[in-house]
Amino acid sequence: MSSASKQPLWTADYFRAFVVMLGISLVFITLMSFMALYAMQRFSVNDTAAGFAASSFVIGGALSRLLIGKYLDFIGRKRTLLITLSVFIACSLIYPLLDYYALLVLIRVLHGDAFGVASTTISSIVVTLIPVGRLSEGLGYLSLAGTVSNALGPLAALQLSERASDIWVFGFTTICAGVALVSVIPMRVQERTPSQDEYTRRWRLGGSDLVDSKVVPVAVVGLLTSLGFSVVMTYLPAYLVGLDMLSTASLFFLVWAFAMLAVRLFAGRLHDHYGENTVIPSALVSLMLGLAILGFAESVWHFMIAAVLGGFGHGAALPSLQAVGISRTTSARVPIATSTHYLALDSGLAIGPVALGFMIHLTGYQGLYFAGSGILLVALLVYWLSHGRRAGGSRAYPPSQ
Repeated sequence: MSSASKQPLWTADYFRAFVVMLGISLVFITLMSFMALYAMQRFSVNDTAAGFAASSFVIGGALSRLLIGKYLDFIGRKRTLLITLSVFIACSLIYPLLDYYALLVLIRVLHGDAFGVASTTISSIVVTLIPVGRLSEGLGYLSLAGTVSNALGPLAALQLSERASDIWVFGFTTICAGVALVSVIPMRVQERTPSQDEYTRRWRLGGSDLVDSKVVPVAVVGLLTSLGFSVVMTYLPAYLVGLDMLSTASLFFLVWAFAMLAVRLFAGRLHDHYGENTVIPSALVSLMLGLAILGFAESVWHFMIAAVLGGFGHGAALPSLQAVGISRTTSARVPIATSTHYLALDSGLAIGPVALGFMIHLTGYQGLYFAGSGILLVALLVYWLSHGRRAGGSRAYPPSQ
């Protein structure tokens, strides 16, 4: 056993970081699954406006990710978390007080800004907490927070709004944000002091200040992966309605979540011990096959097989792609590399339903999922040509300079 594998991963600070990520992810997913219906009922808006009330959060997150990578270490990592999590609490408390739709969208954008900053910050902190040689494993376990949130968030929103009232949903998200904030207070955070050159250029904004060019090839793979997943998240319930199988939707997403949970328990270790090419290509192929099966699925078993393959692929690919991206840059640019990765994922989720949704009228949902499978094939080719063919195993950490 290597010395790296003997070093503990689940330290007190790593656990606190996991709680923070779980808290903000629960807030994100709970409100994303609840906000459209809330906007329709509270403000009597149409479907498009209701959808924007939900998705405006993602827009806010994308905007903040463009800047936080450059300025995170000027503000301070722990200070940034304390500020943004306080904003998280405030937004959840403000929602039920709003009487105008425009104000709701404004608060959603602000809330999304805080989420983009908080998720980028906690990911950058976690990189410093993970033992050398266990980067992919550590990021994989951290991403379990999102997996758990995808399973619990919609359930919490549905049960609380139906059995109690809408205000209980906002109470739940306030508690989640509060627990995250309390977890940060005792956390020991390794801060990085910007160099004199960074201070000199702190008000200059160029392309390299917004995204890390070394990470872009791998981030493109993440964007394409999210494009493929977006058609599952957005259109699967409507697809099942057409097949008179709507009751299958809950089971499908539950199986998908459990598959993601299962694969993330070991995929990171495989990556760290044997290199990224043992994980990423097979993960992309698995997701590609899952989408292809959705294209001709006619029975519950077809959908369950697709959920297992899709969950395995989606769950294994994203943390490994993030680890590869971080390994391609320097330690000083880890926040920018992290924001580049998440910006790509957010862009895929935002673009996918719009860019591919037109196909439904031309080819039906079957053609939509075959197209998604084709996108994953492109992702596999991009990965191999831009990184995989030259990969010899990701470095455990980026170089110090």
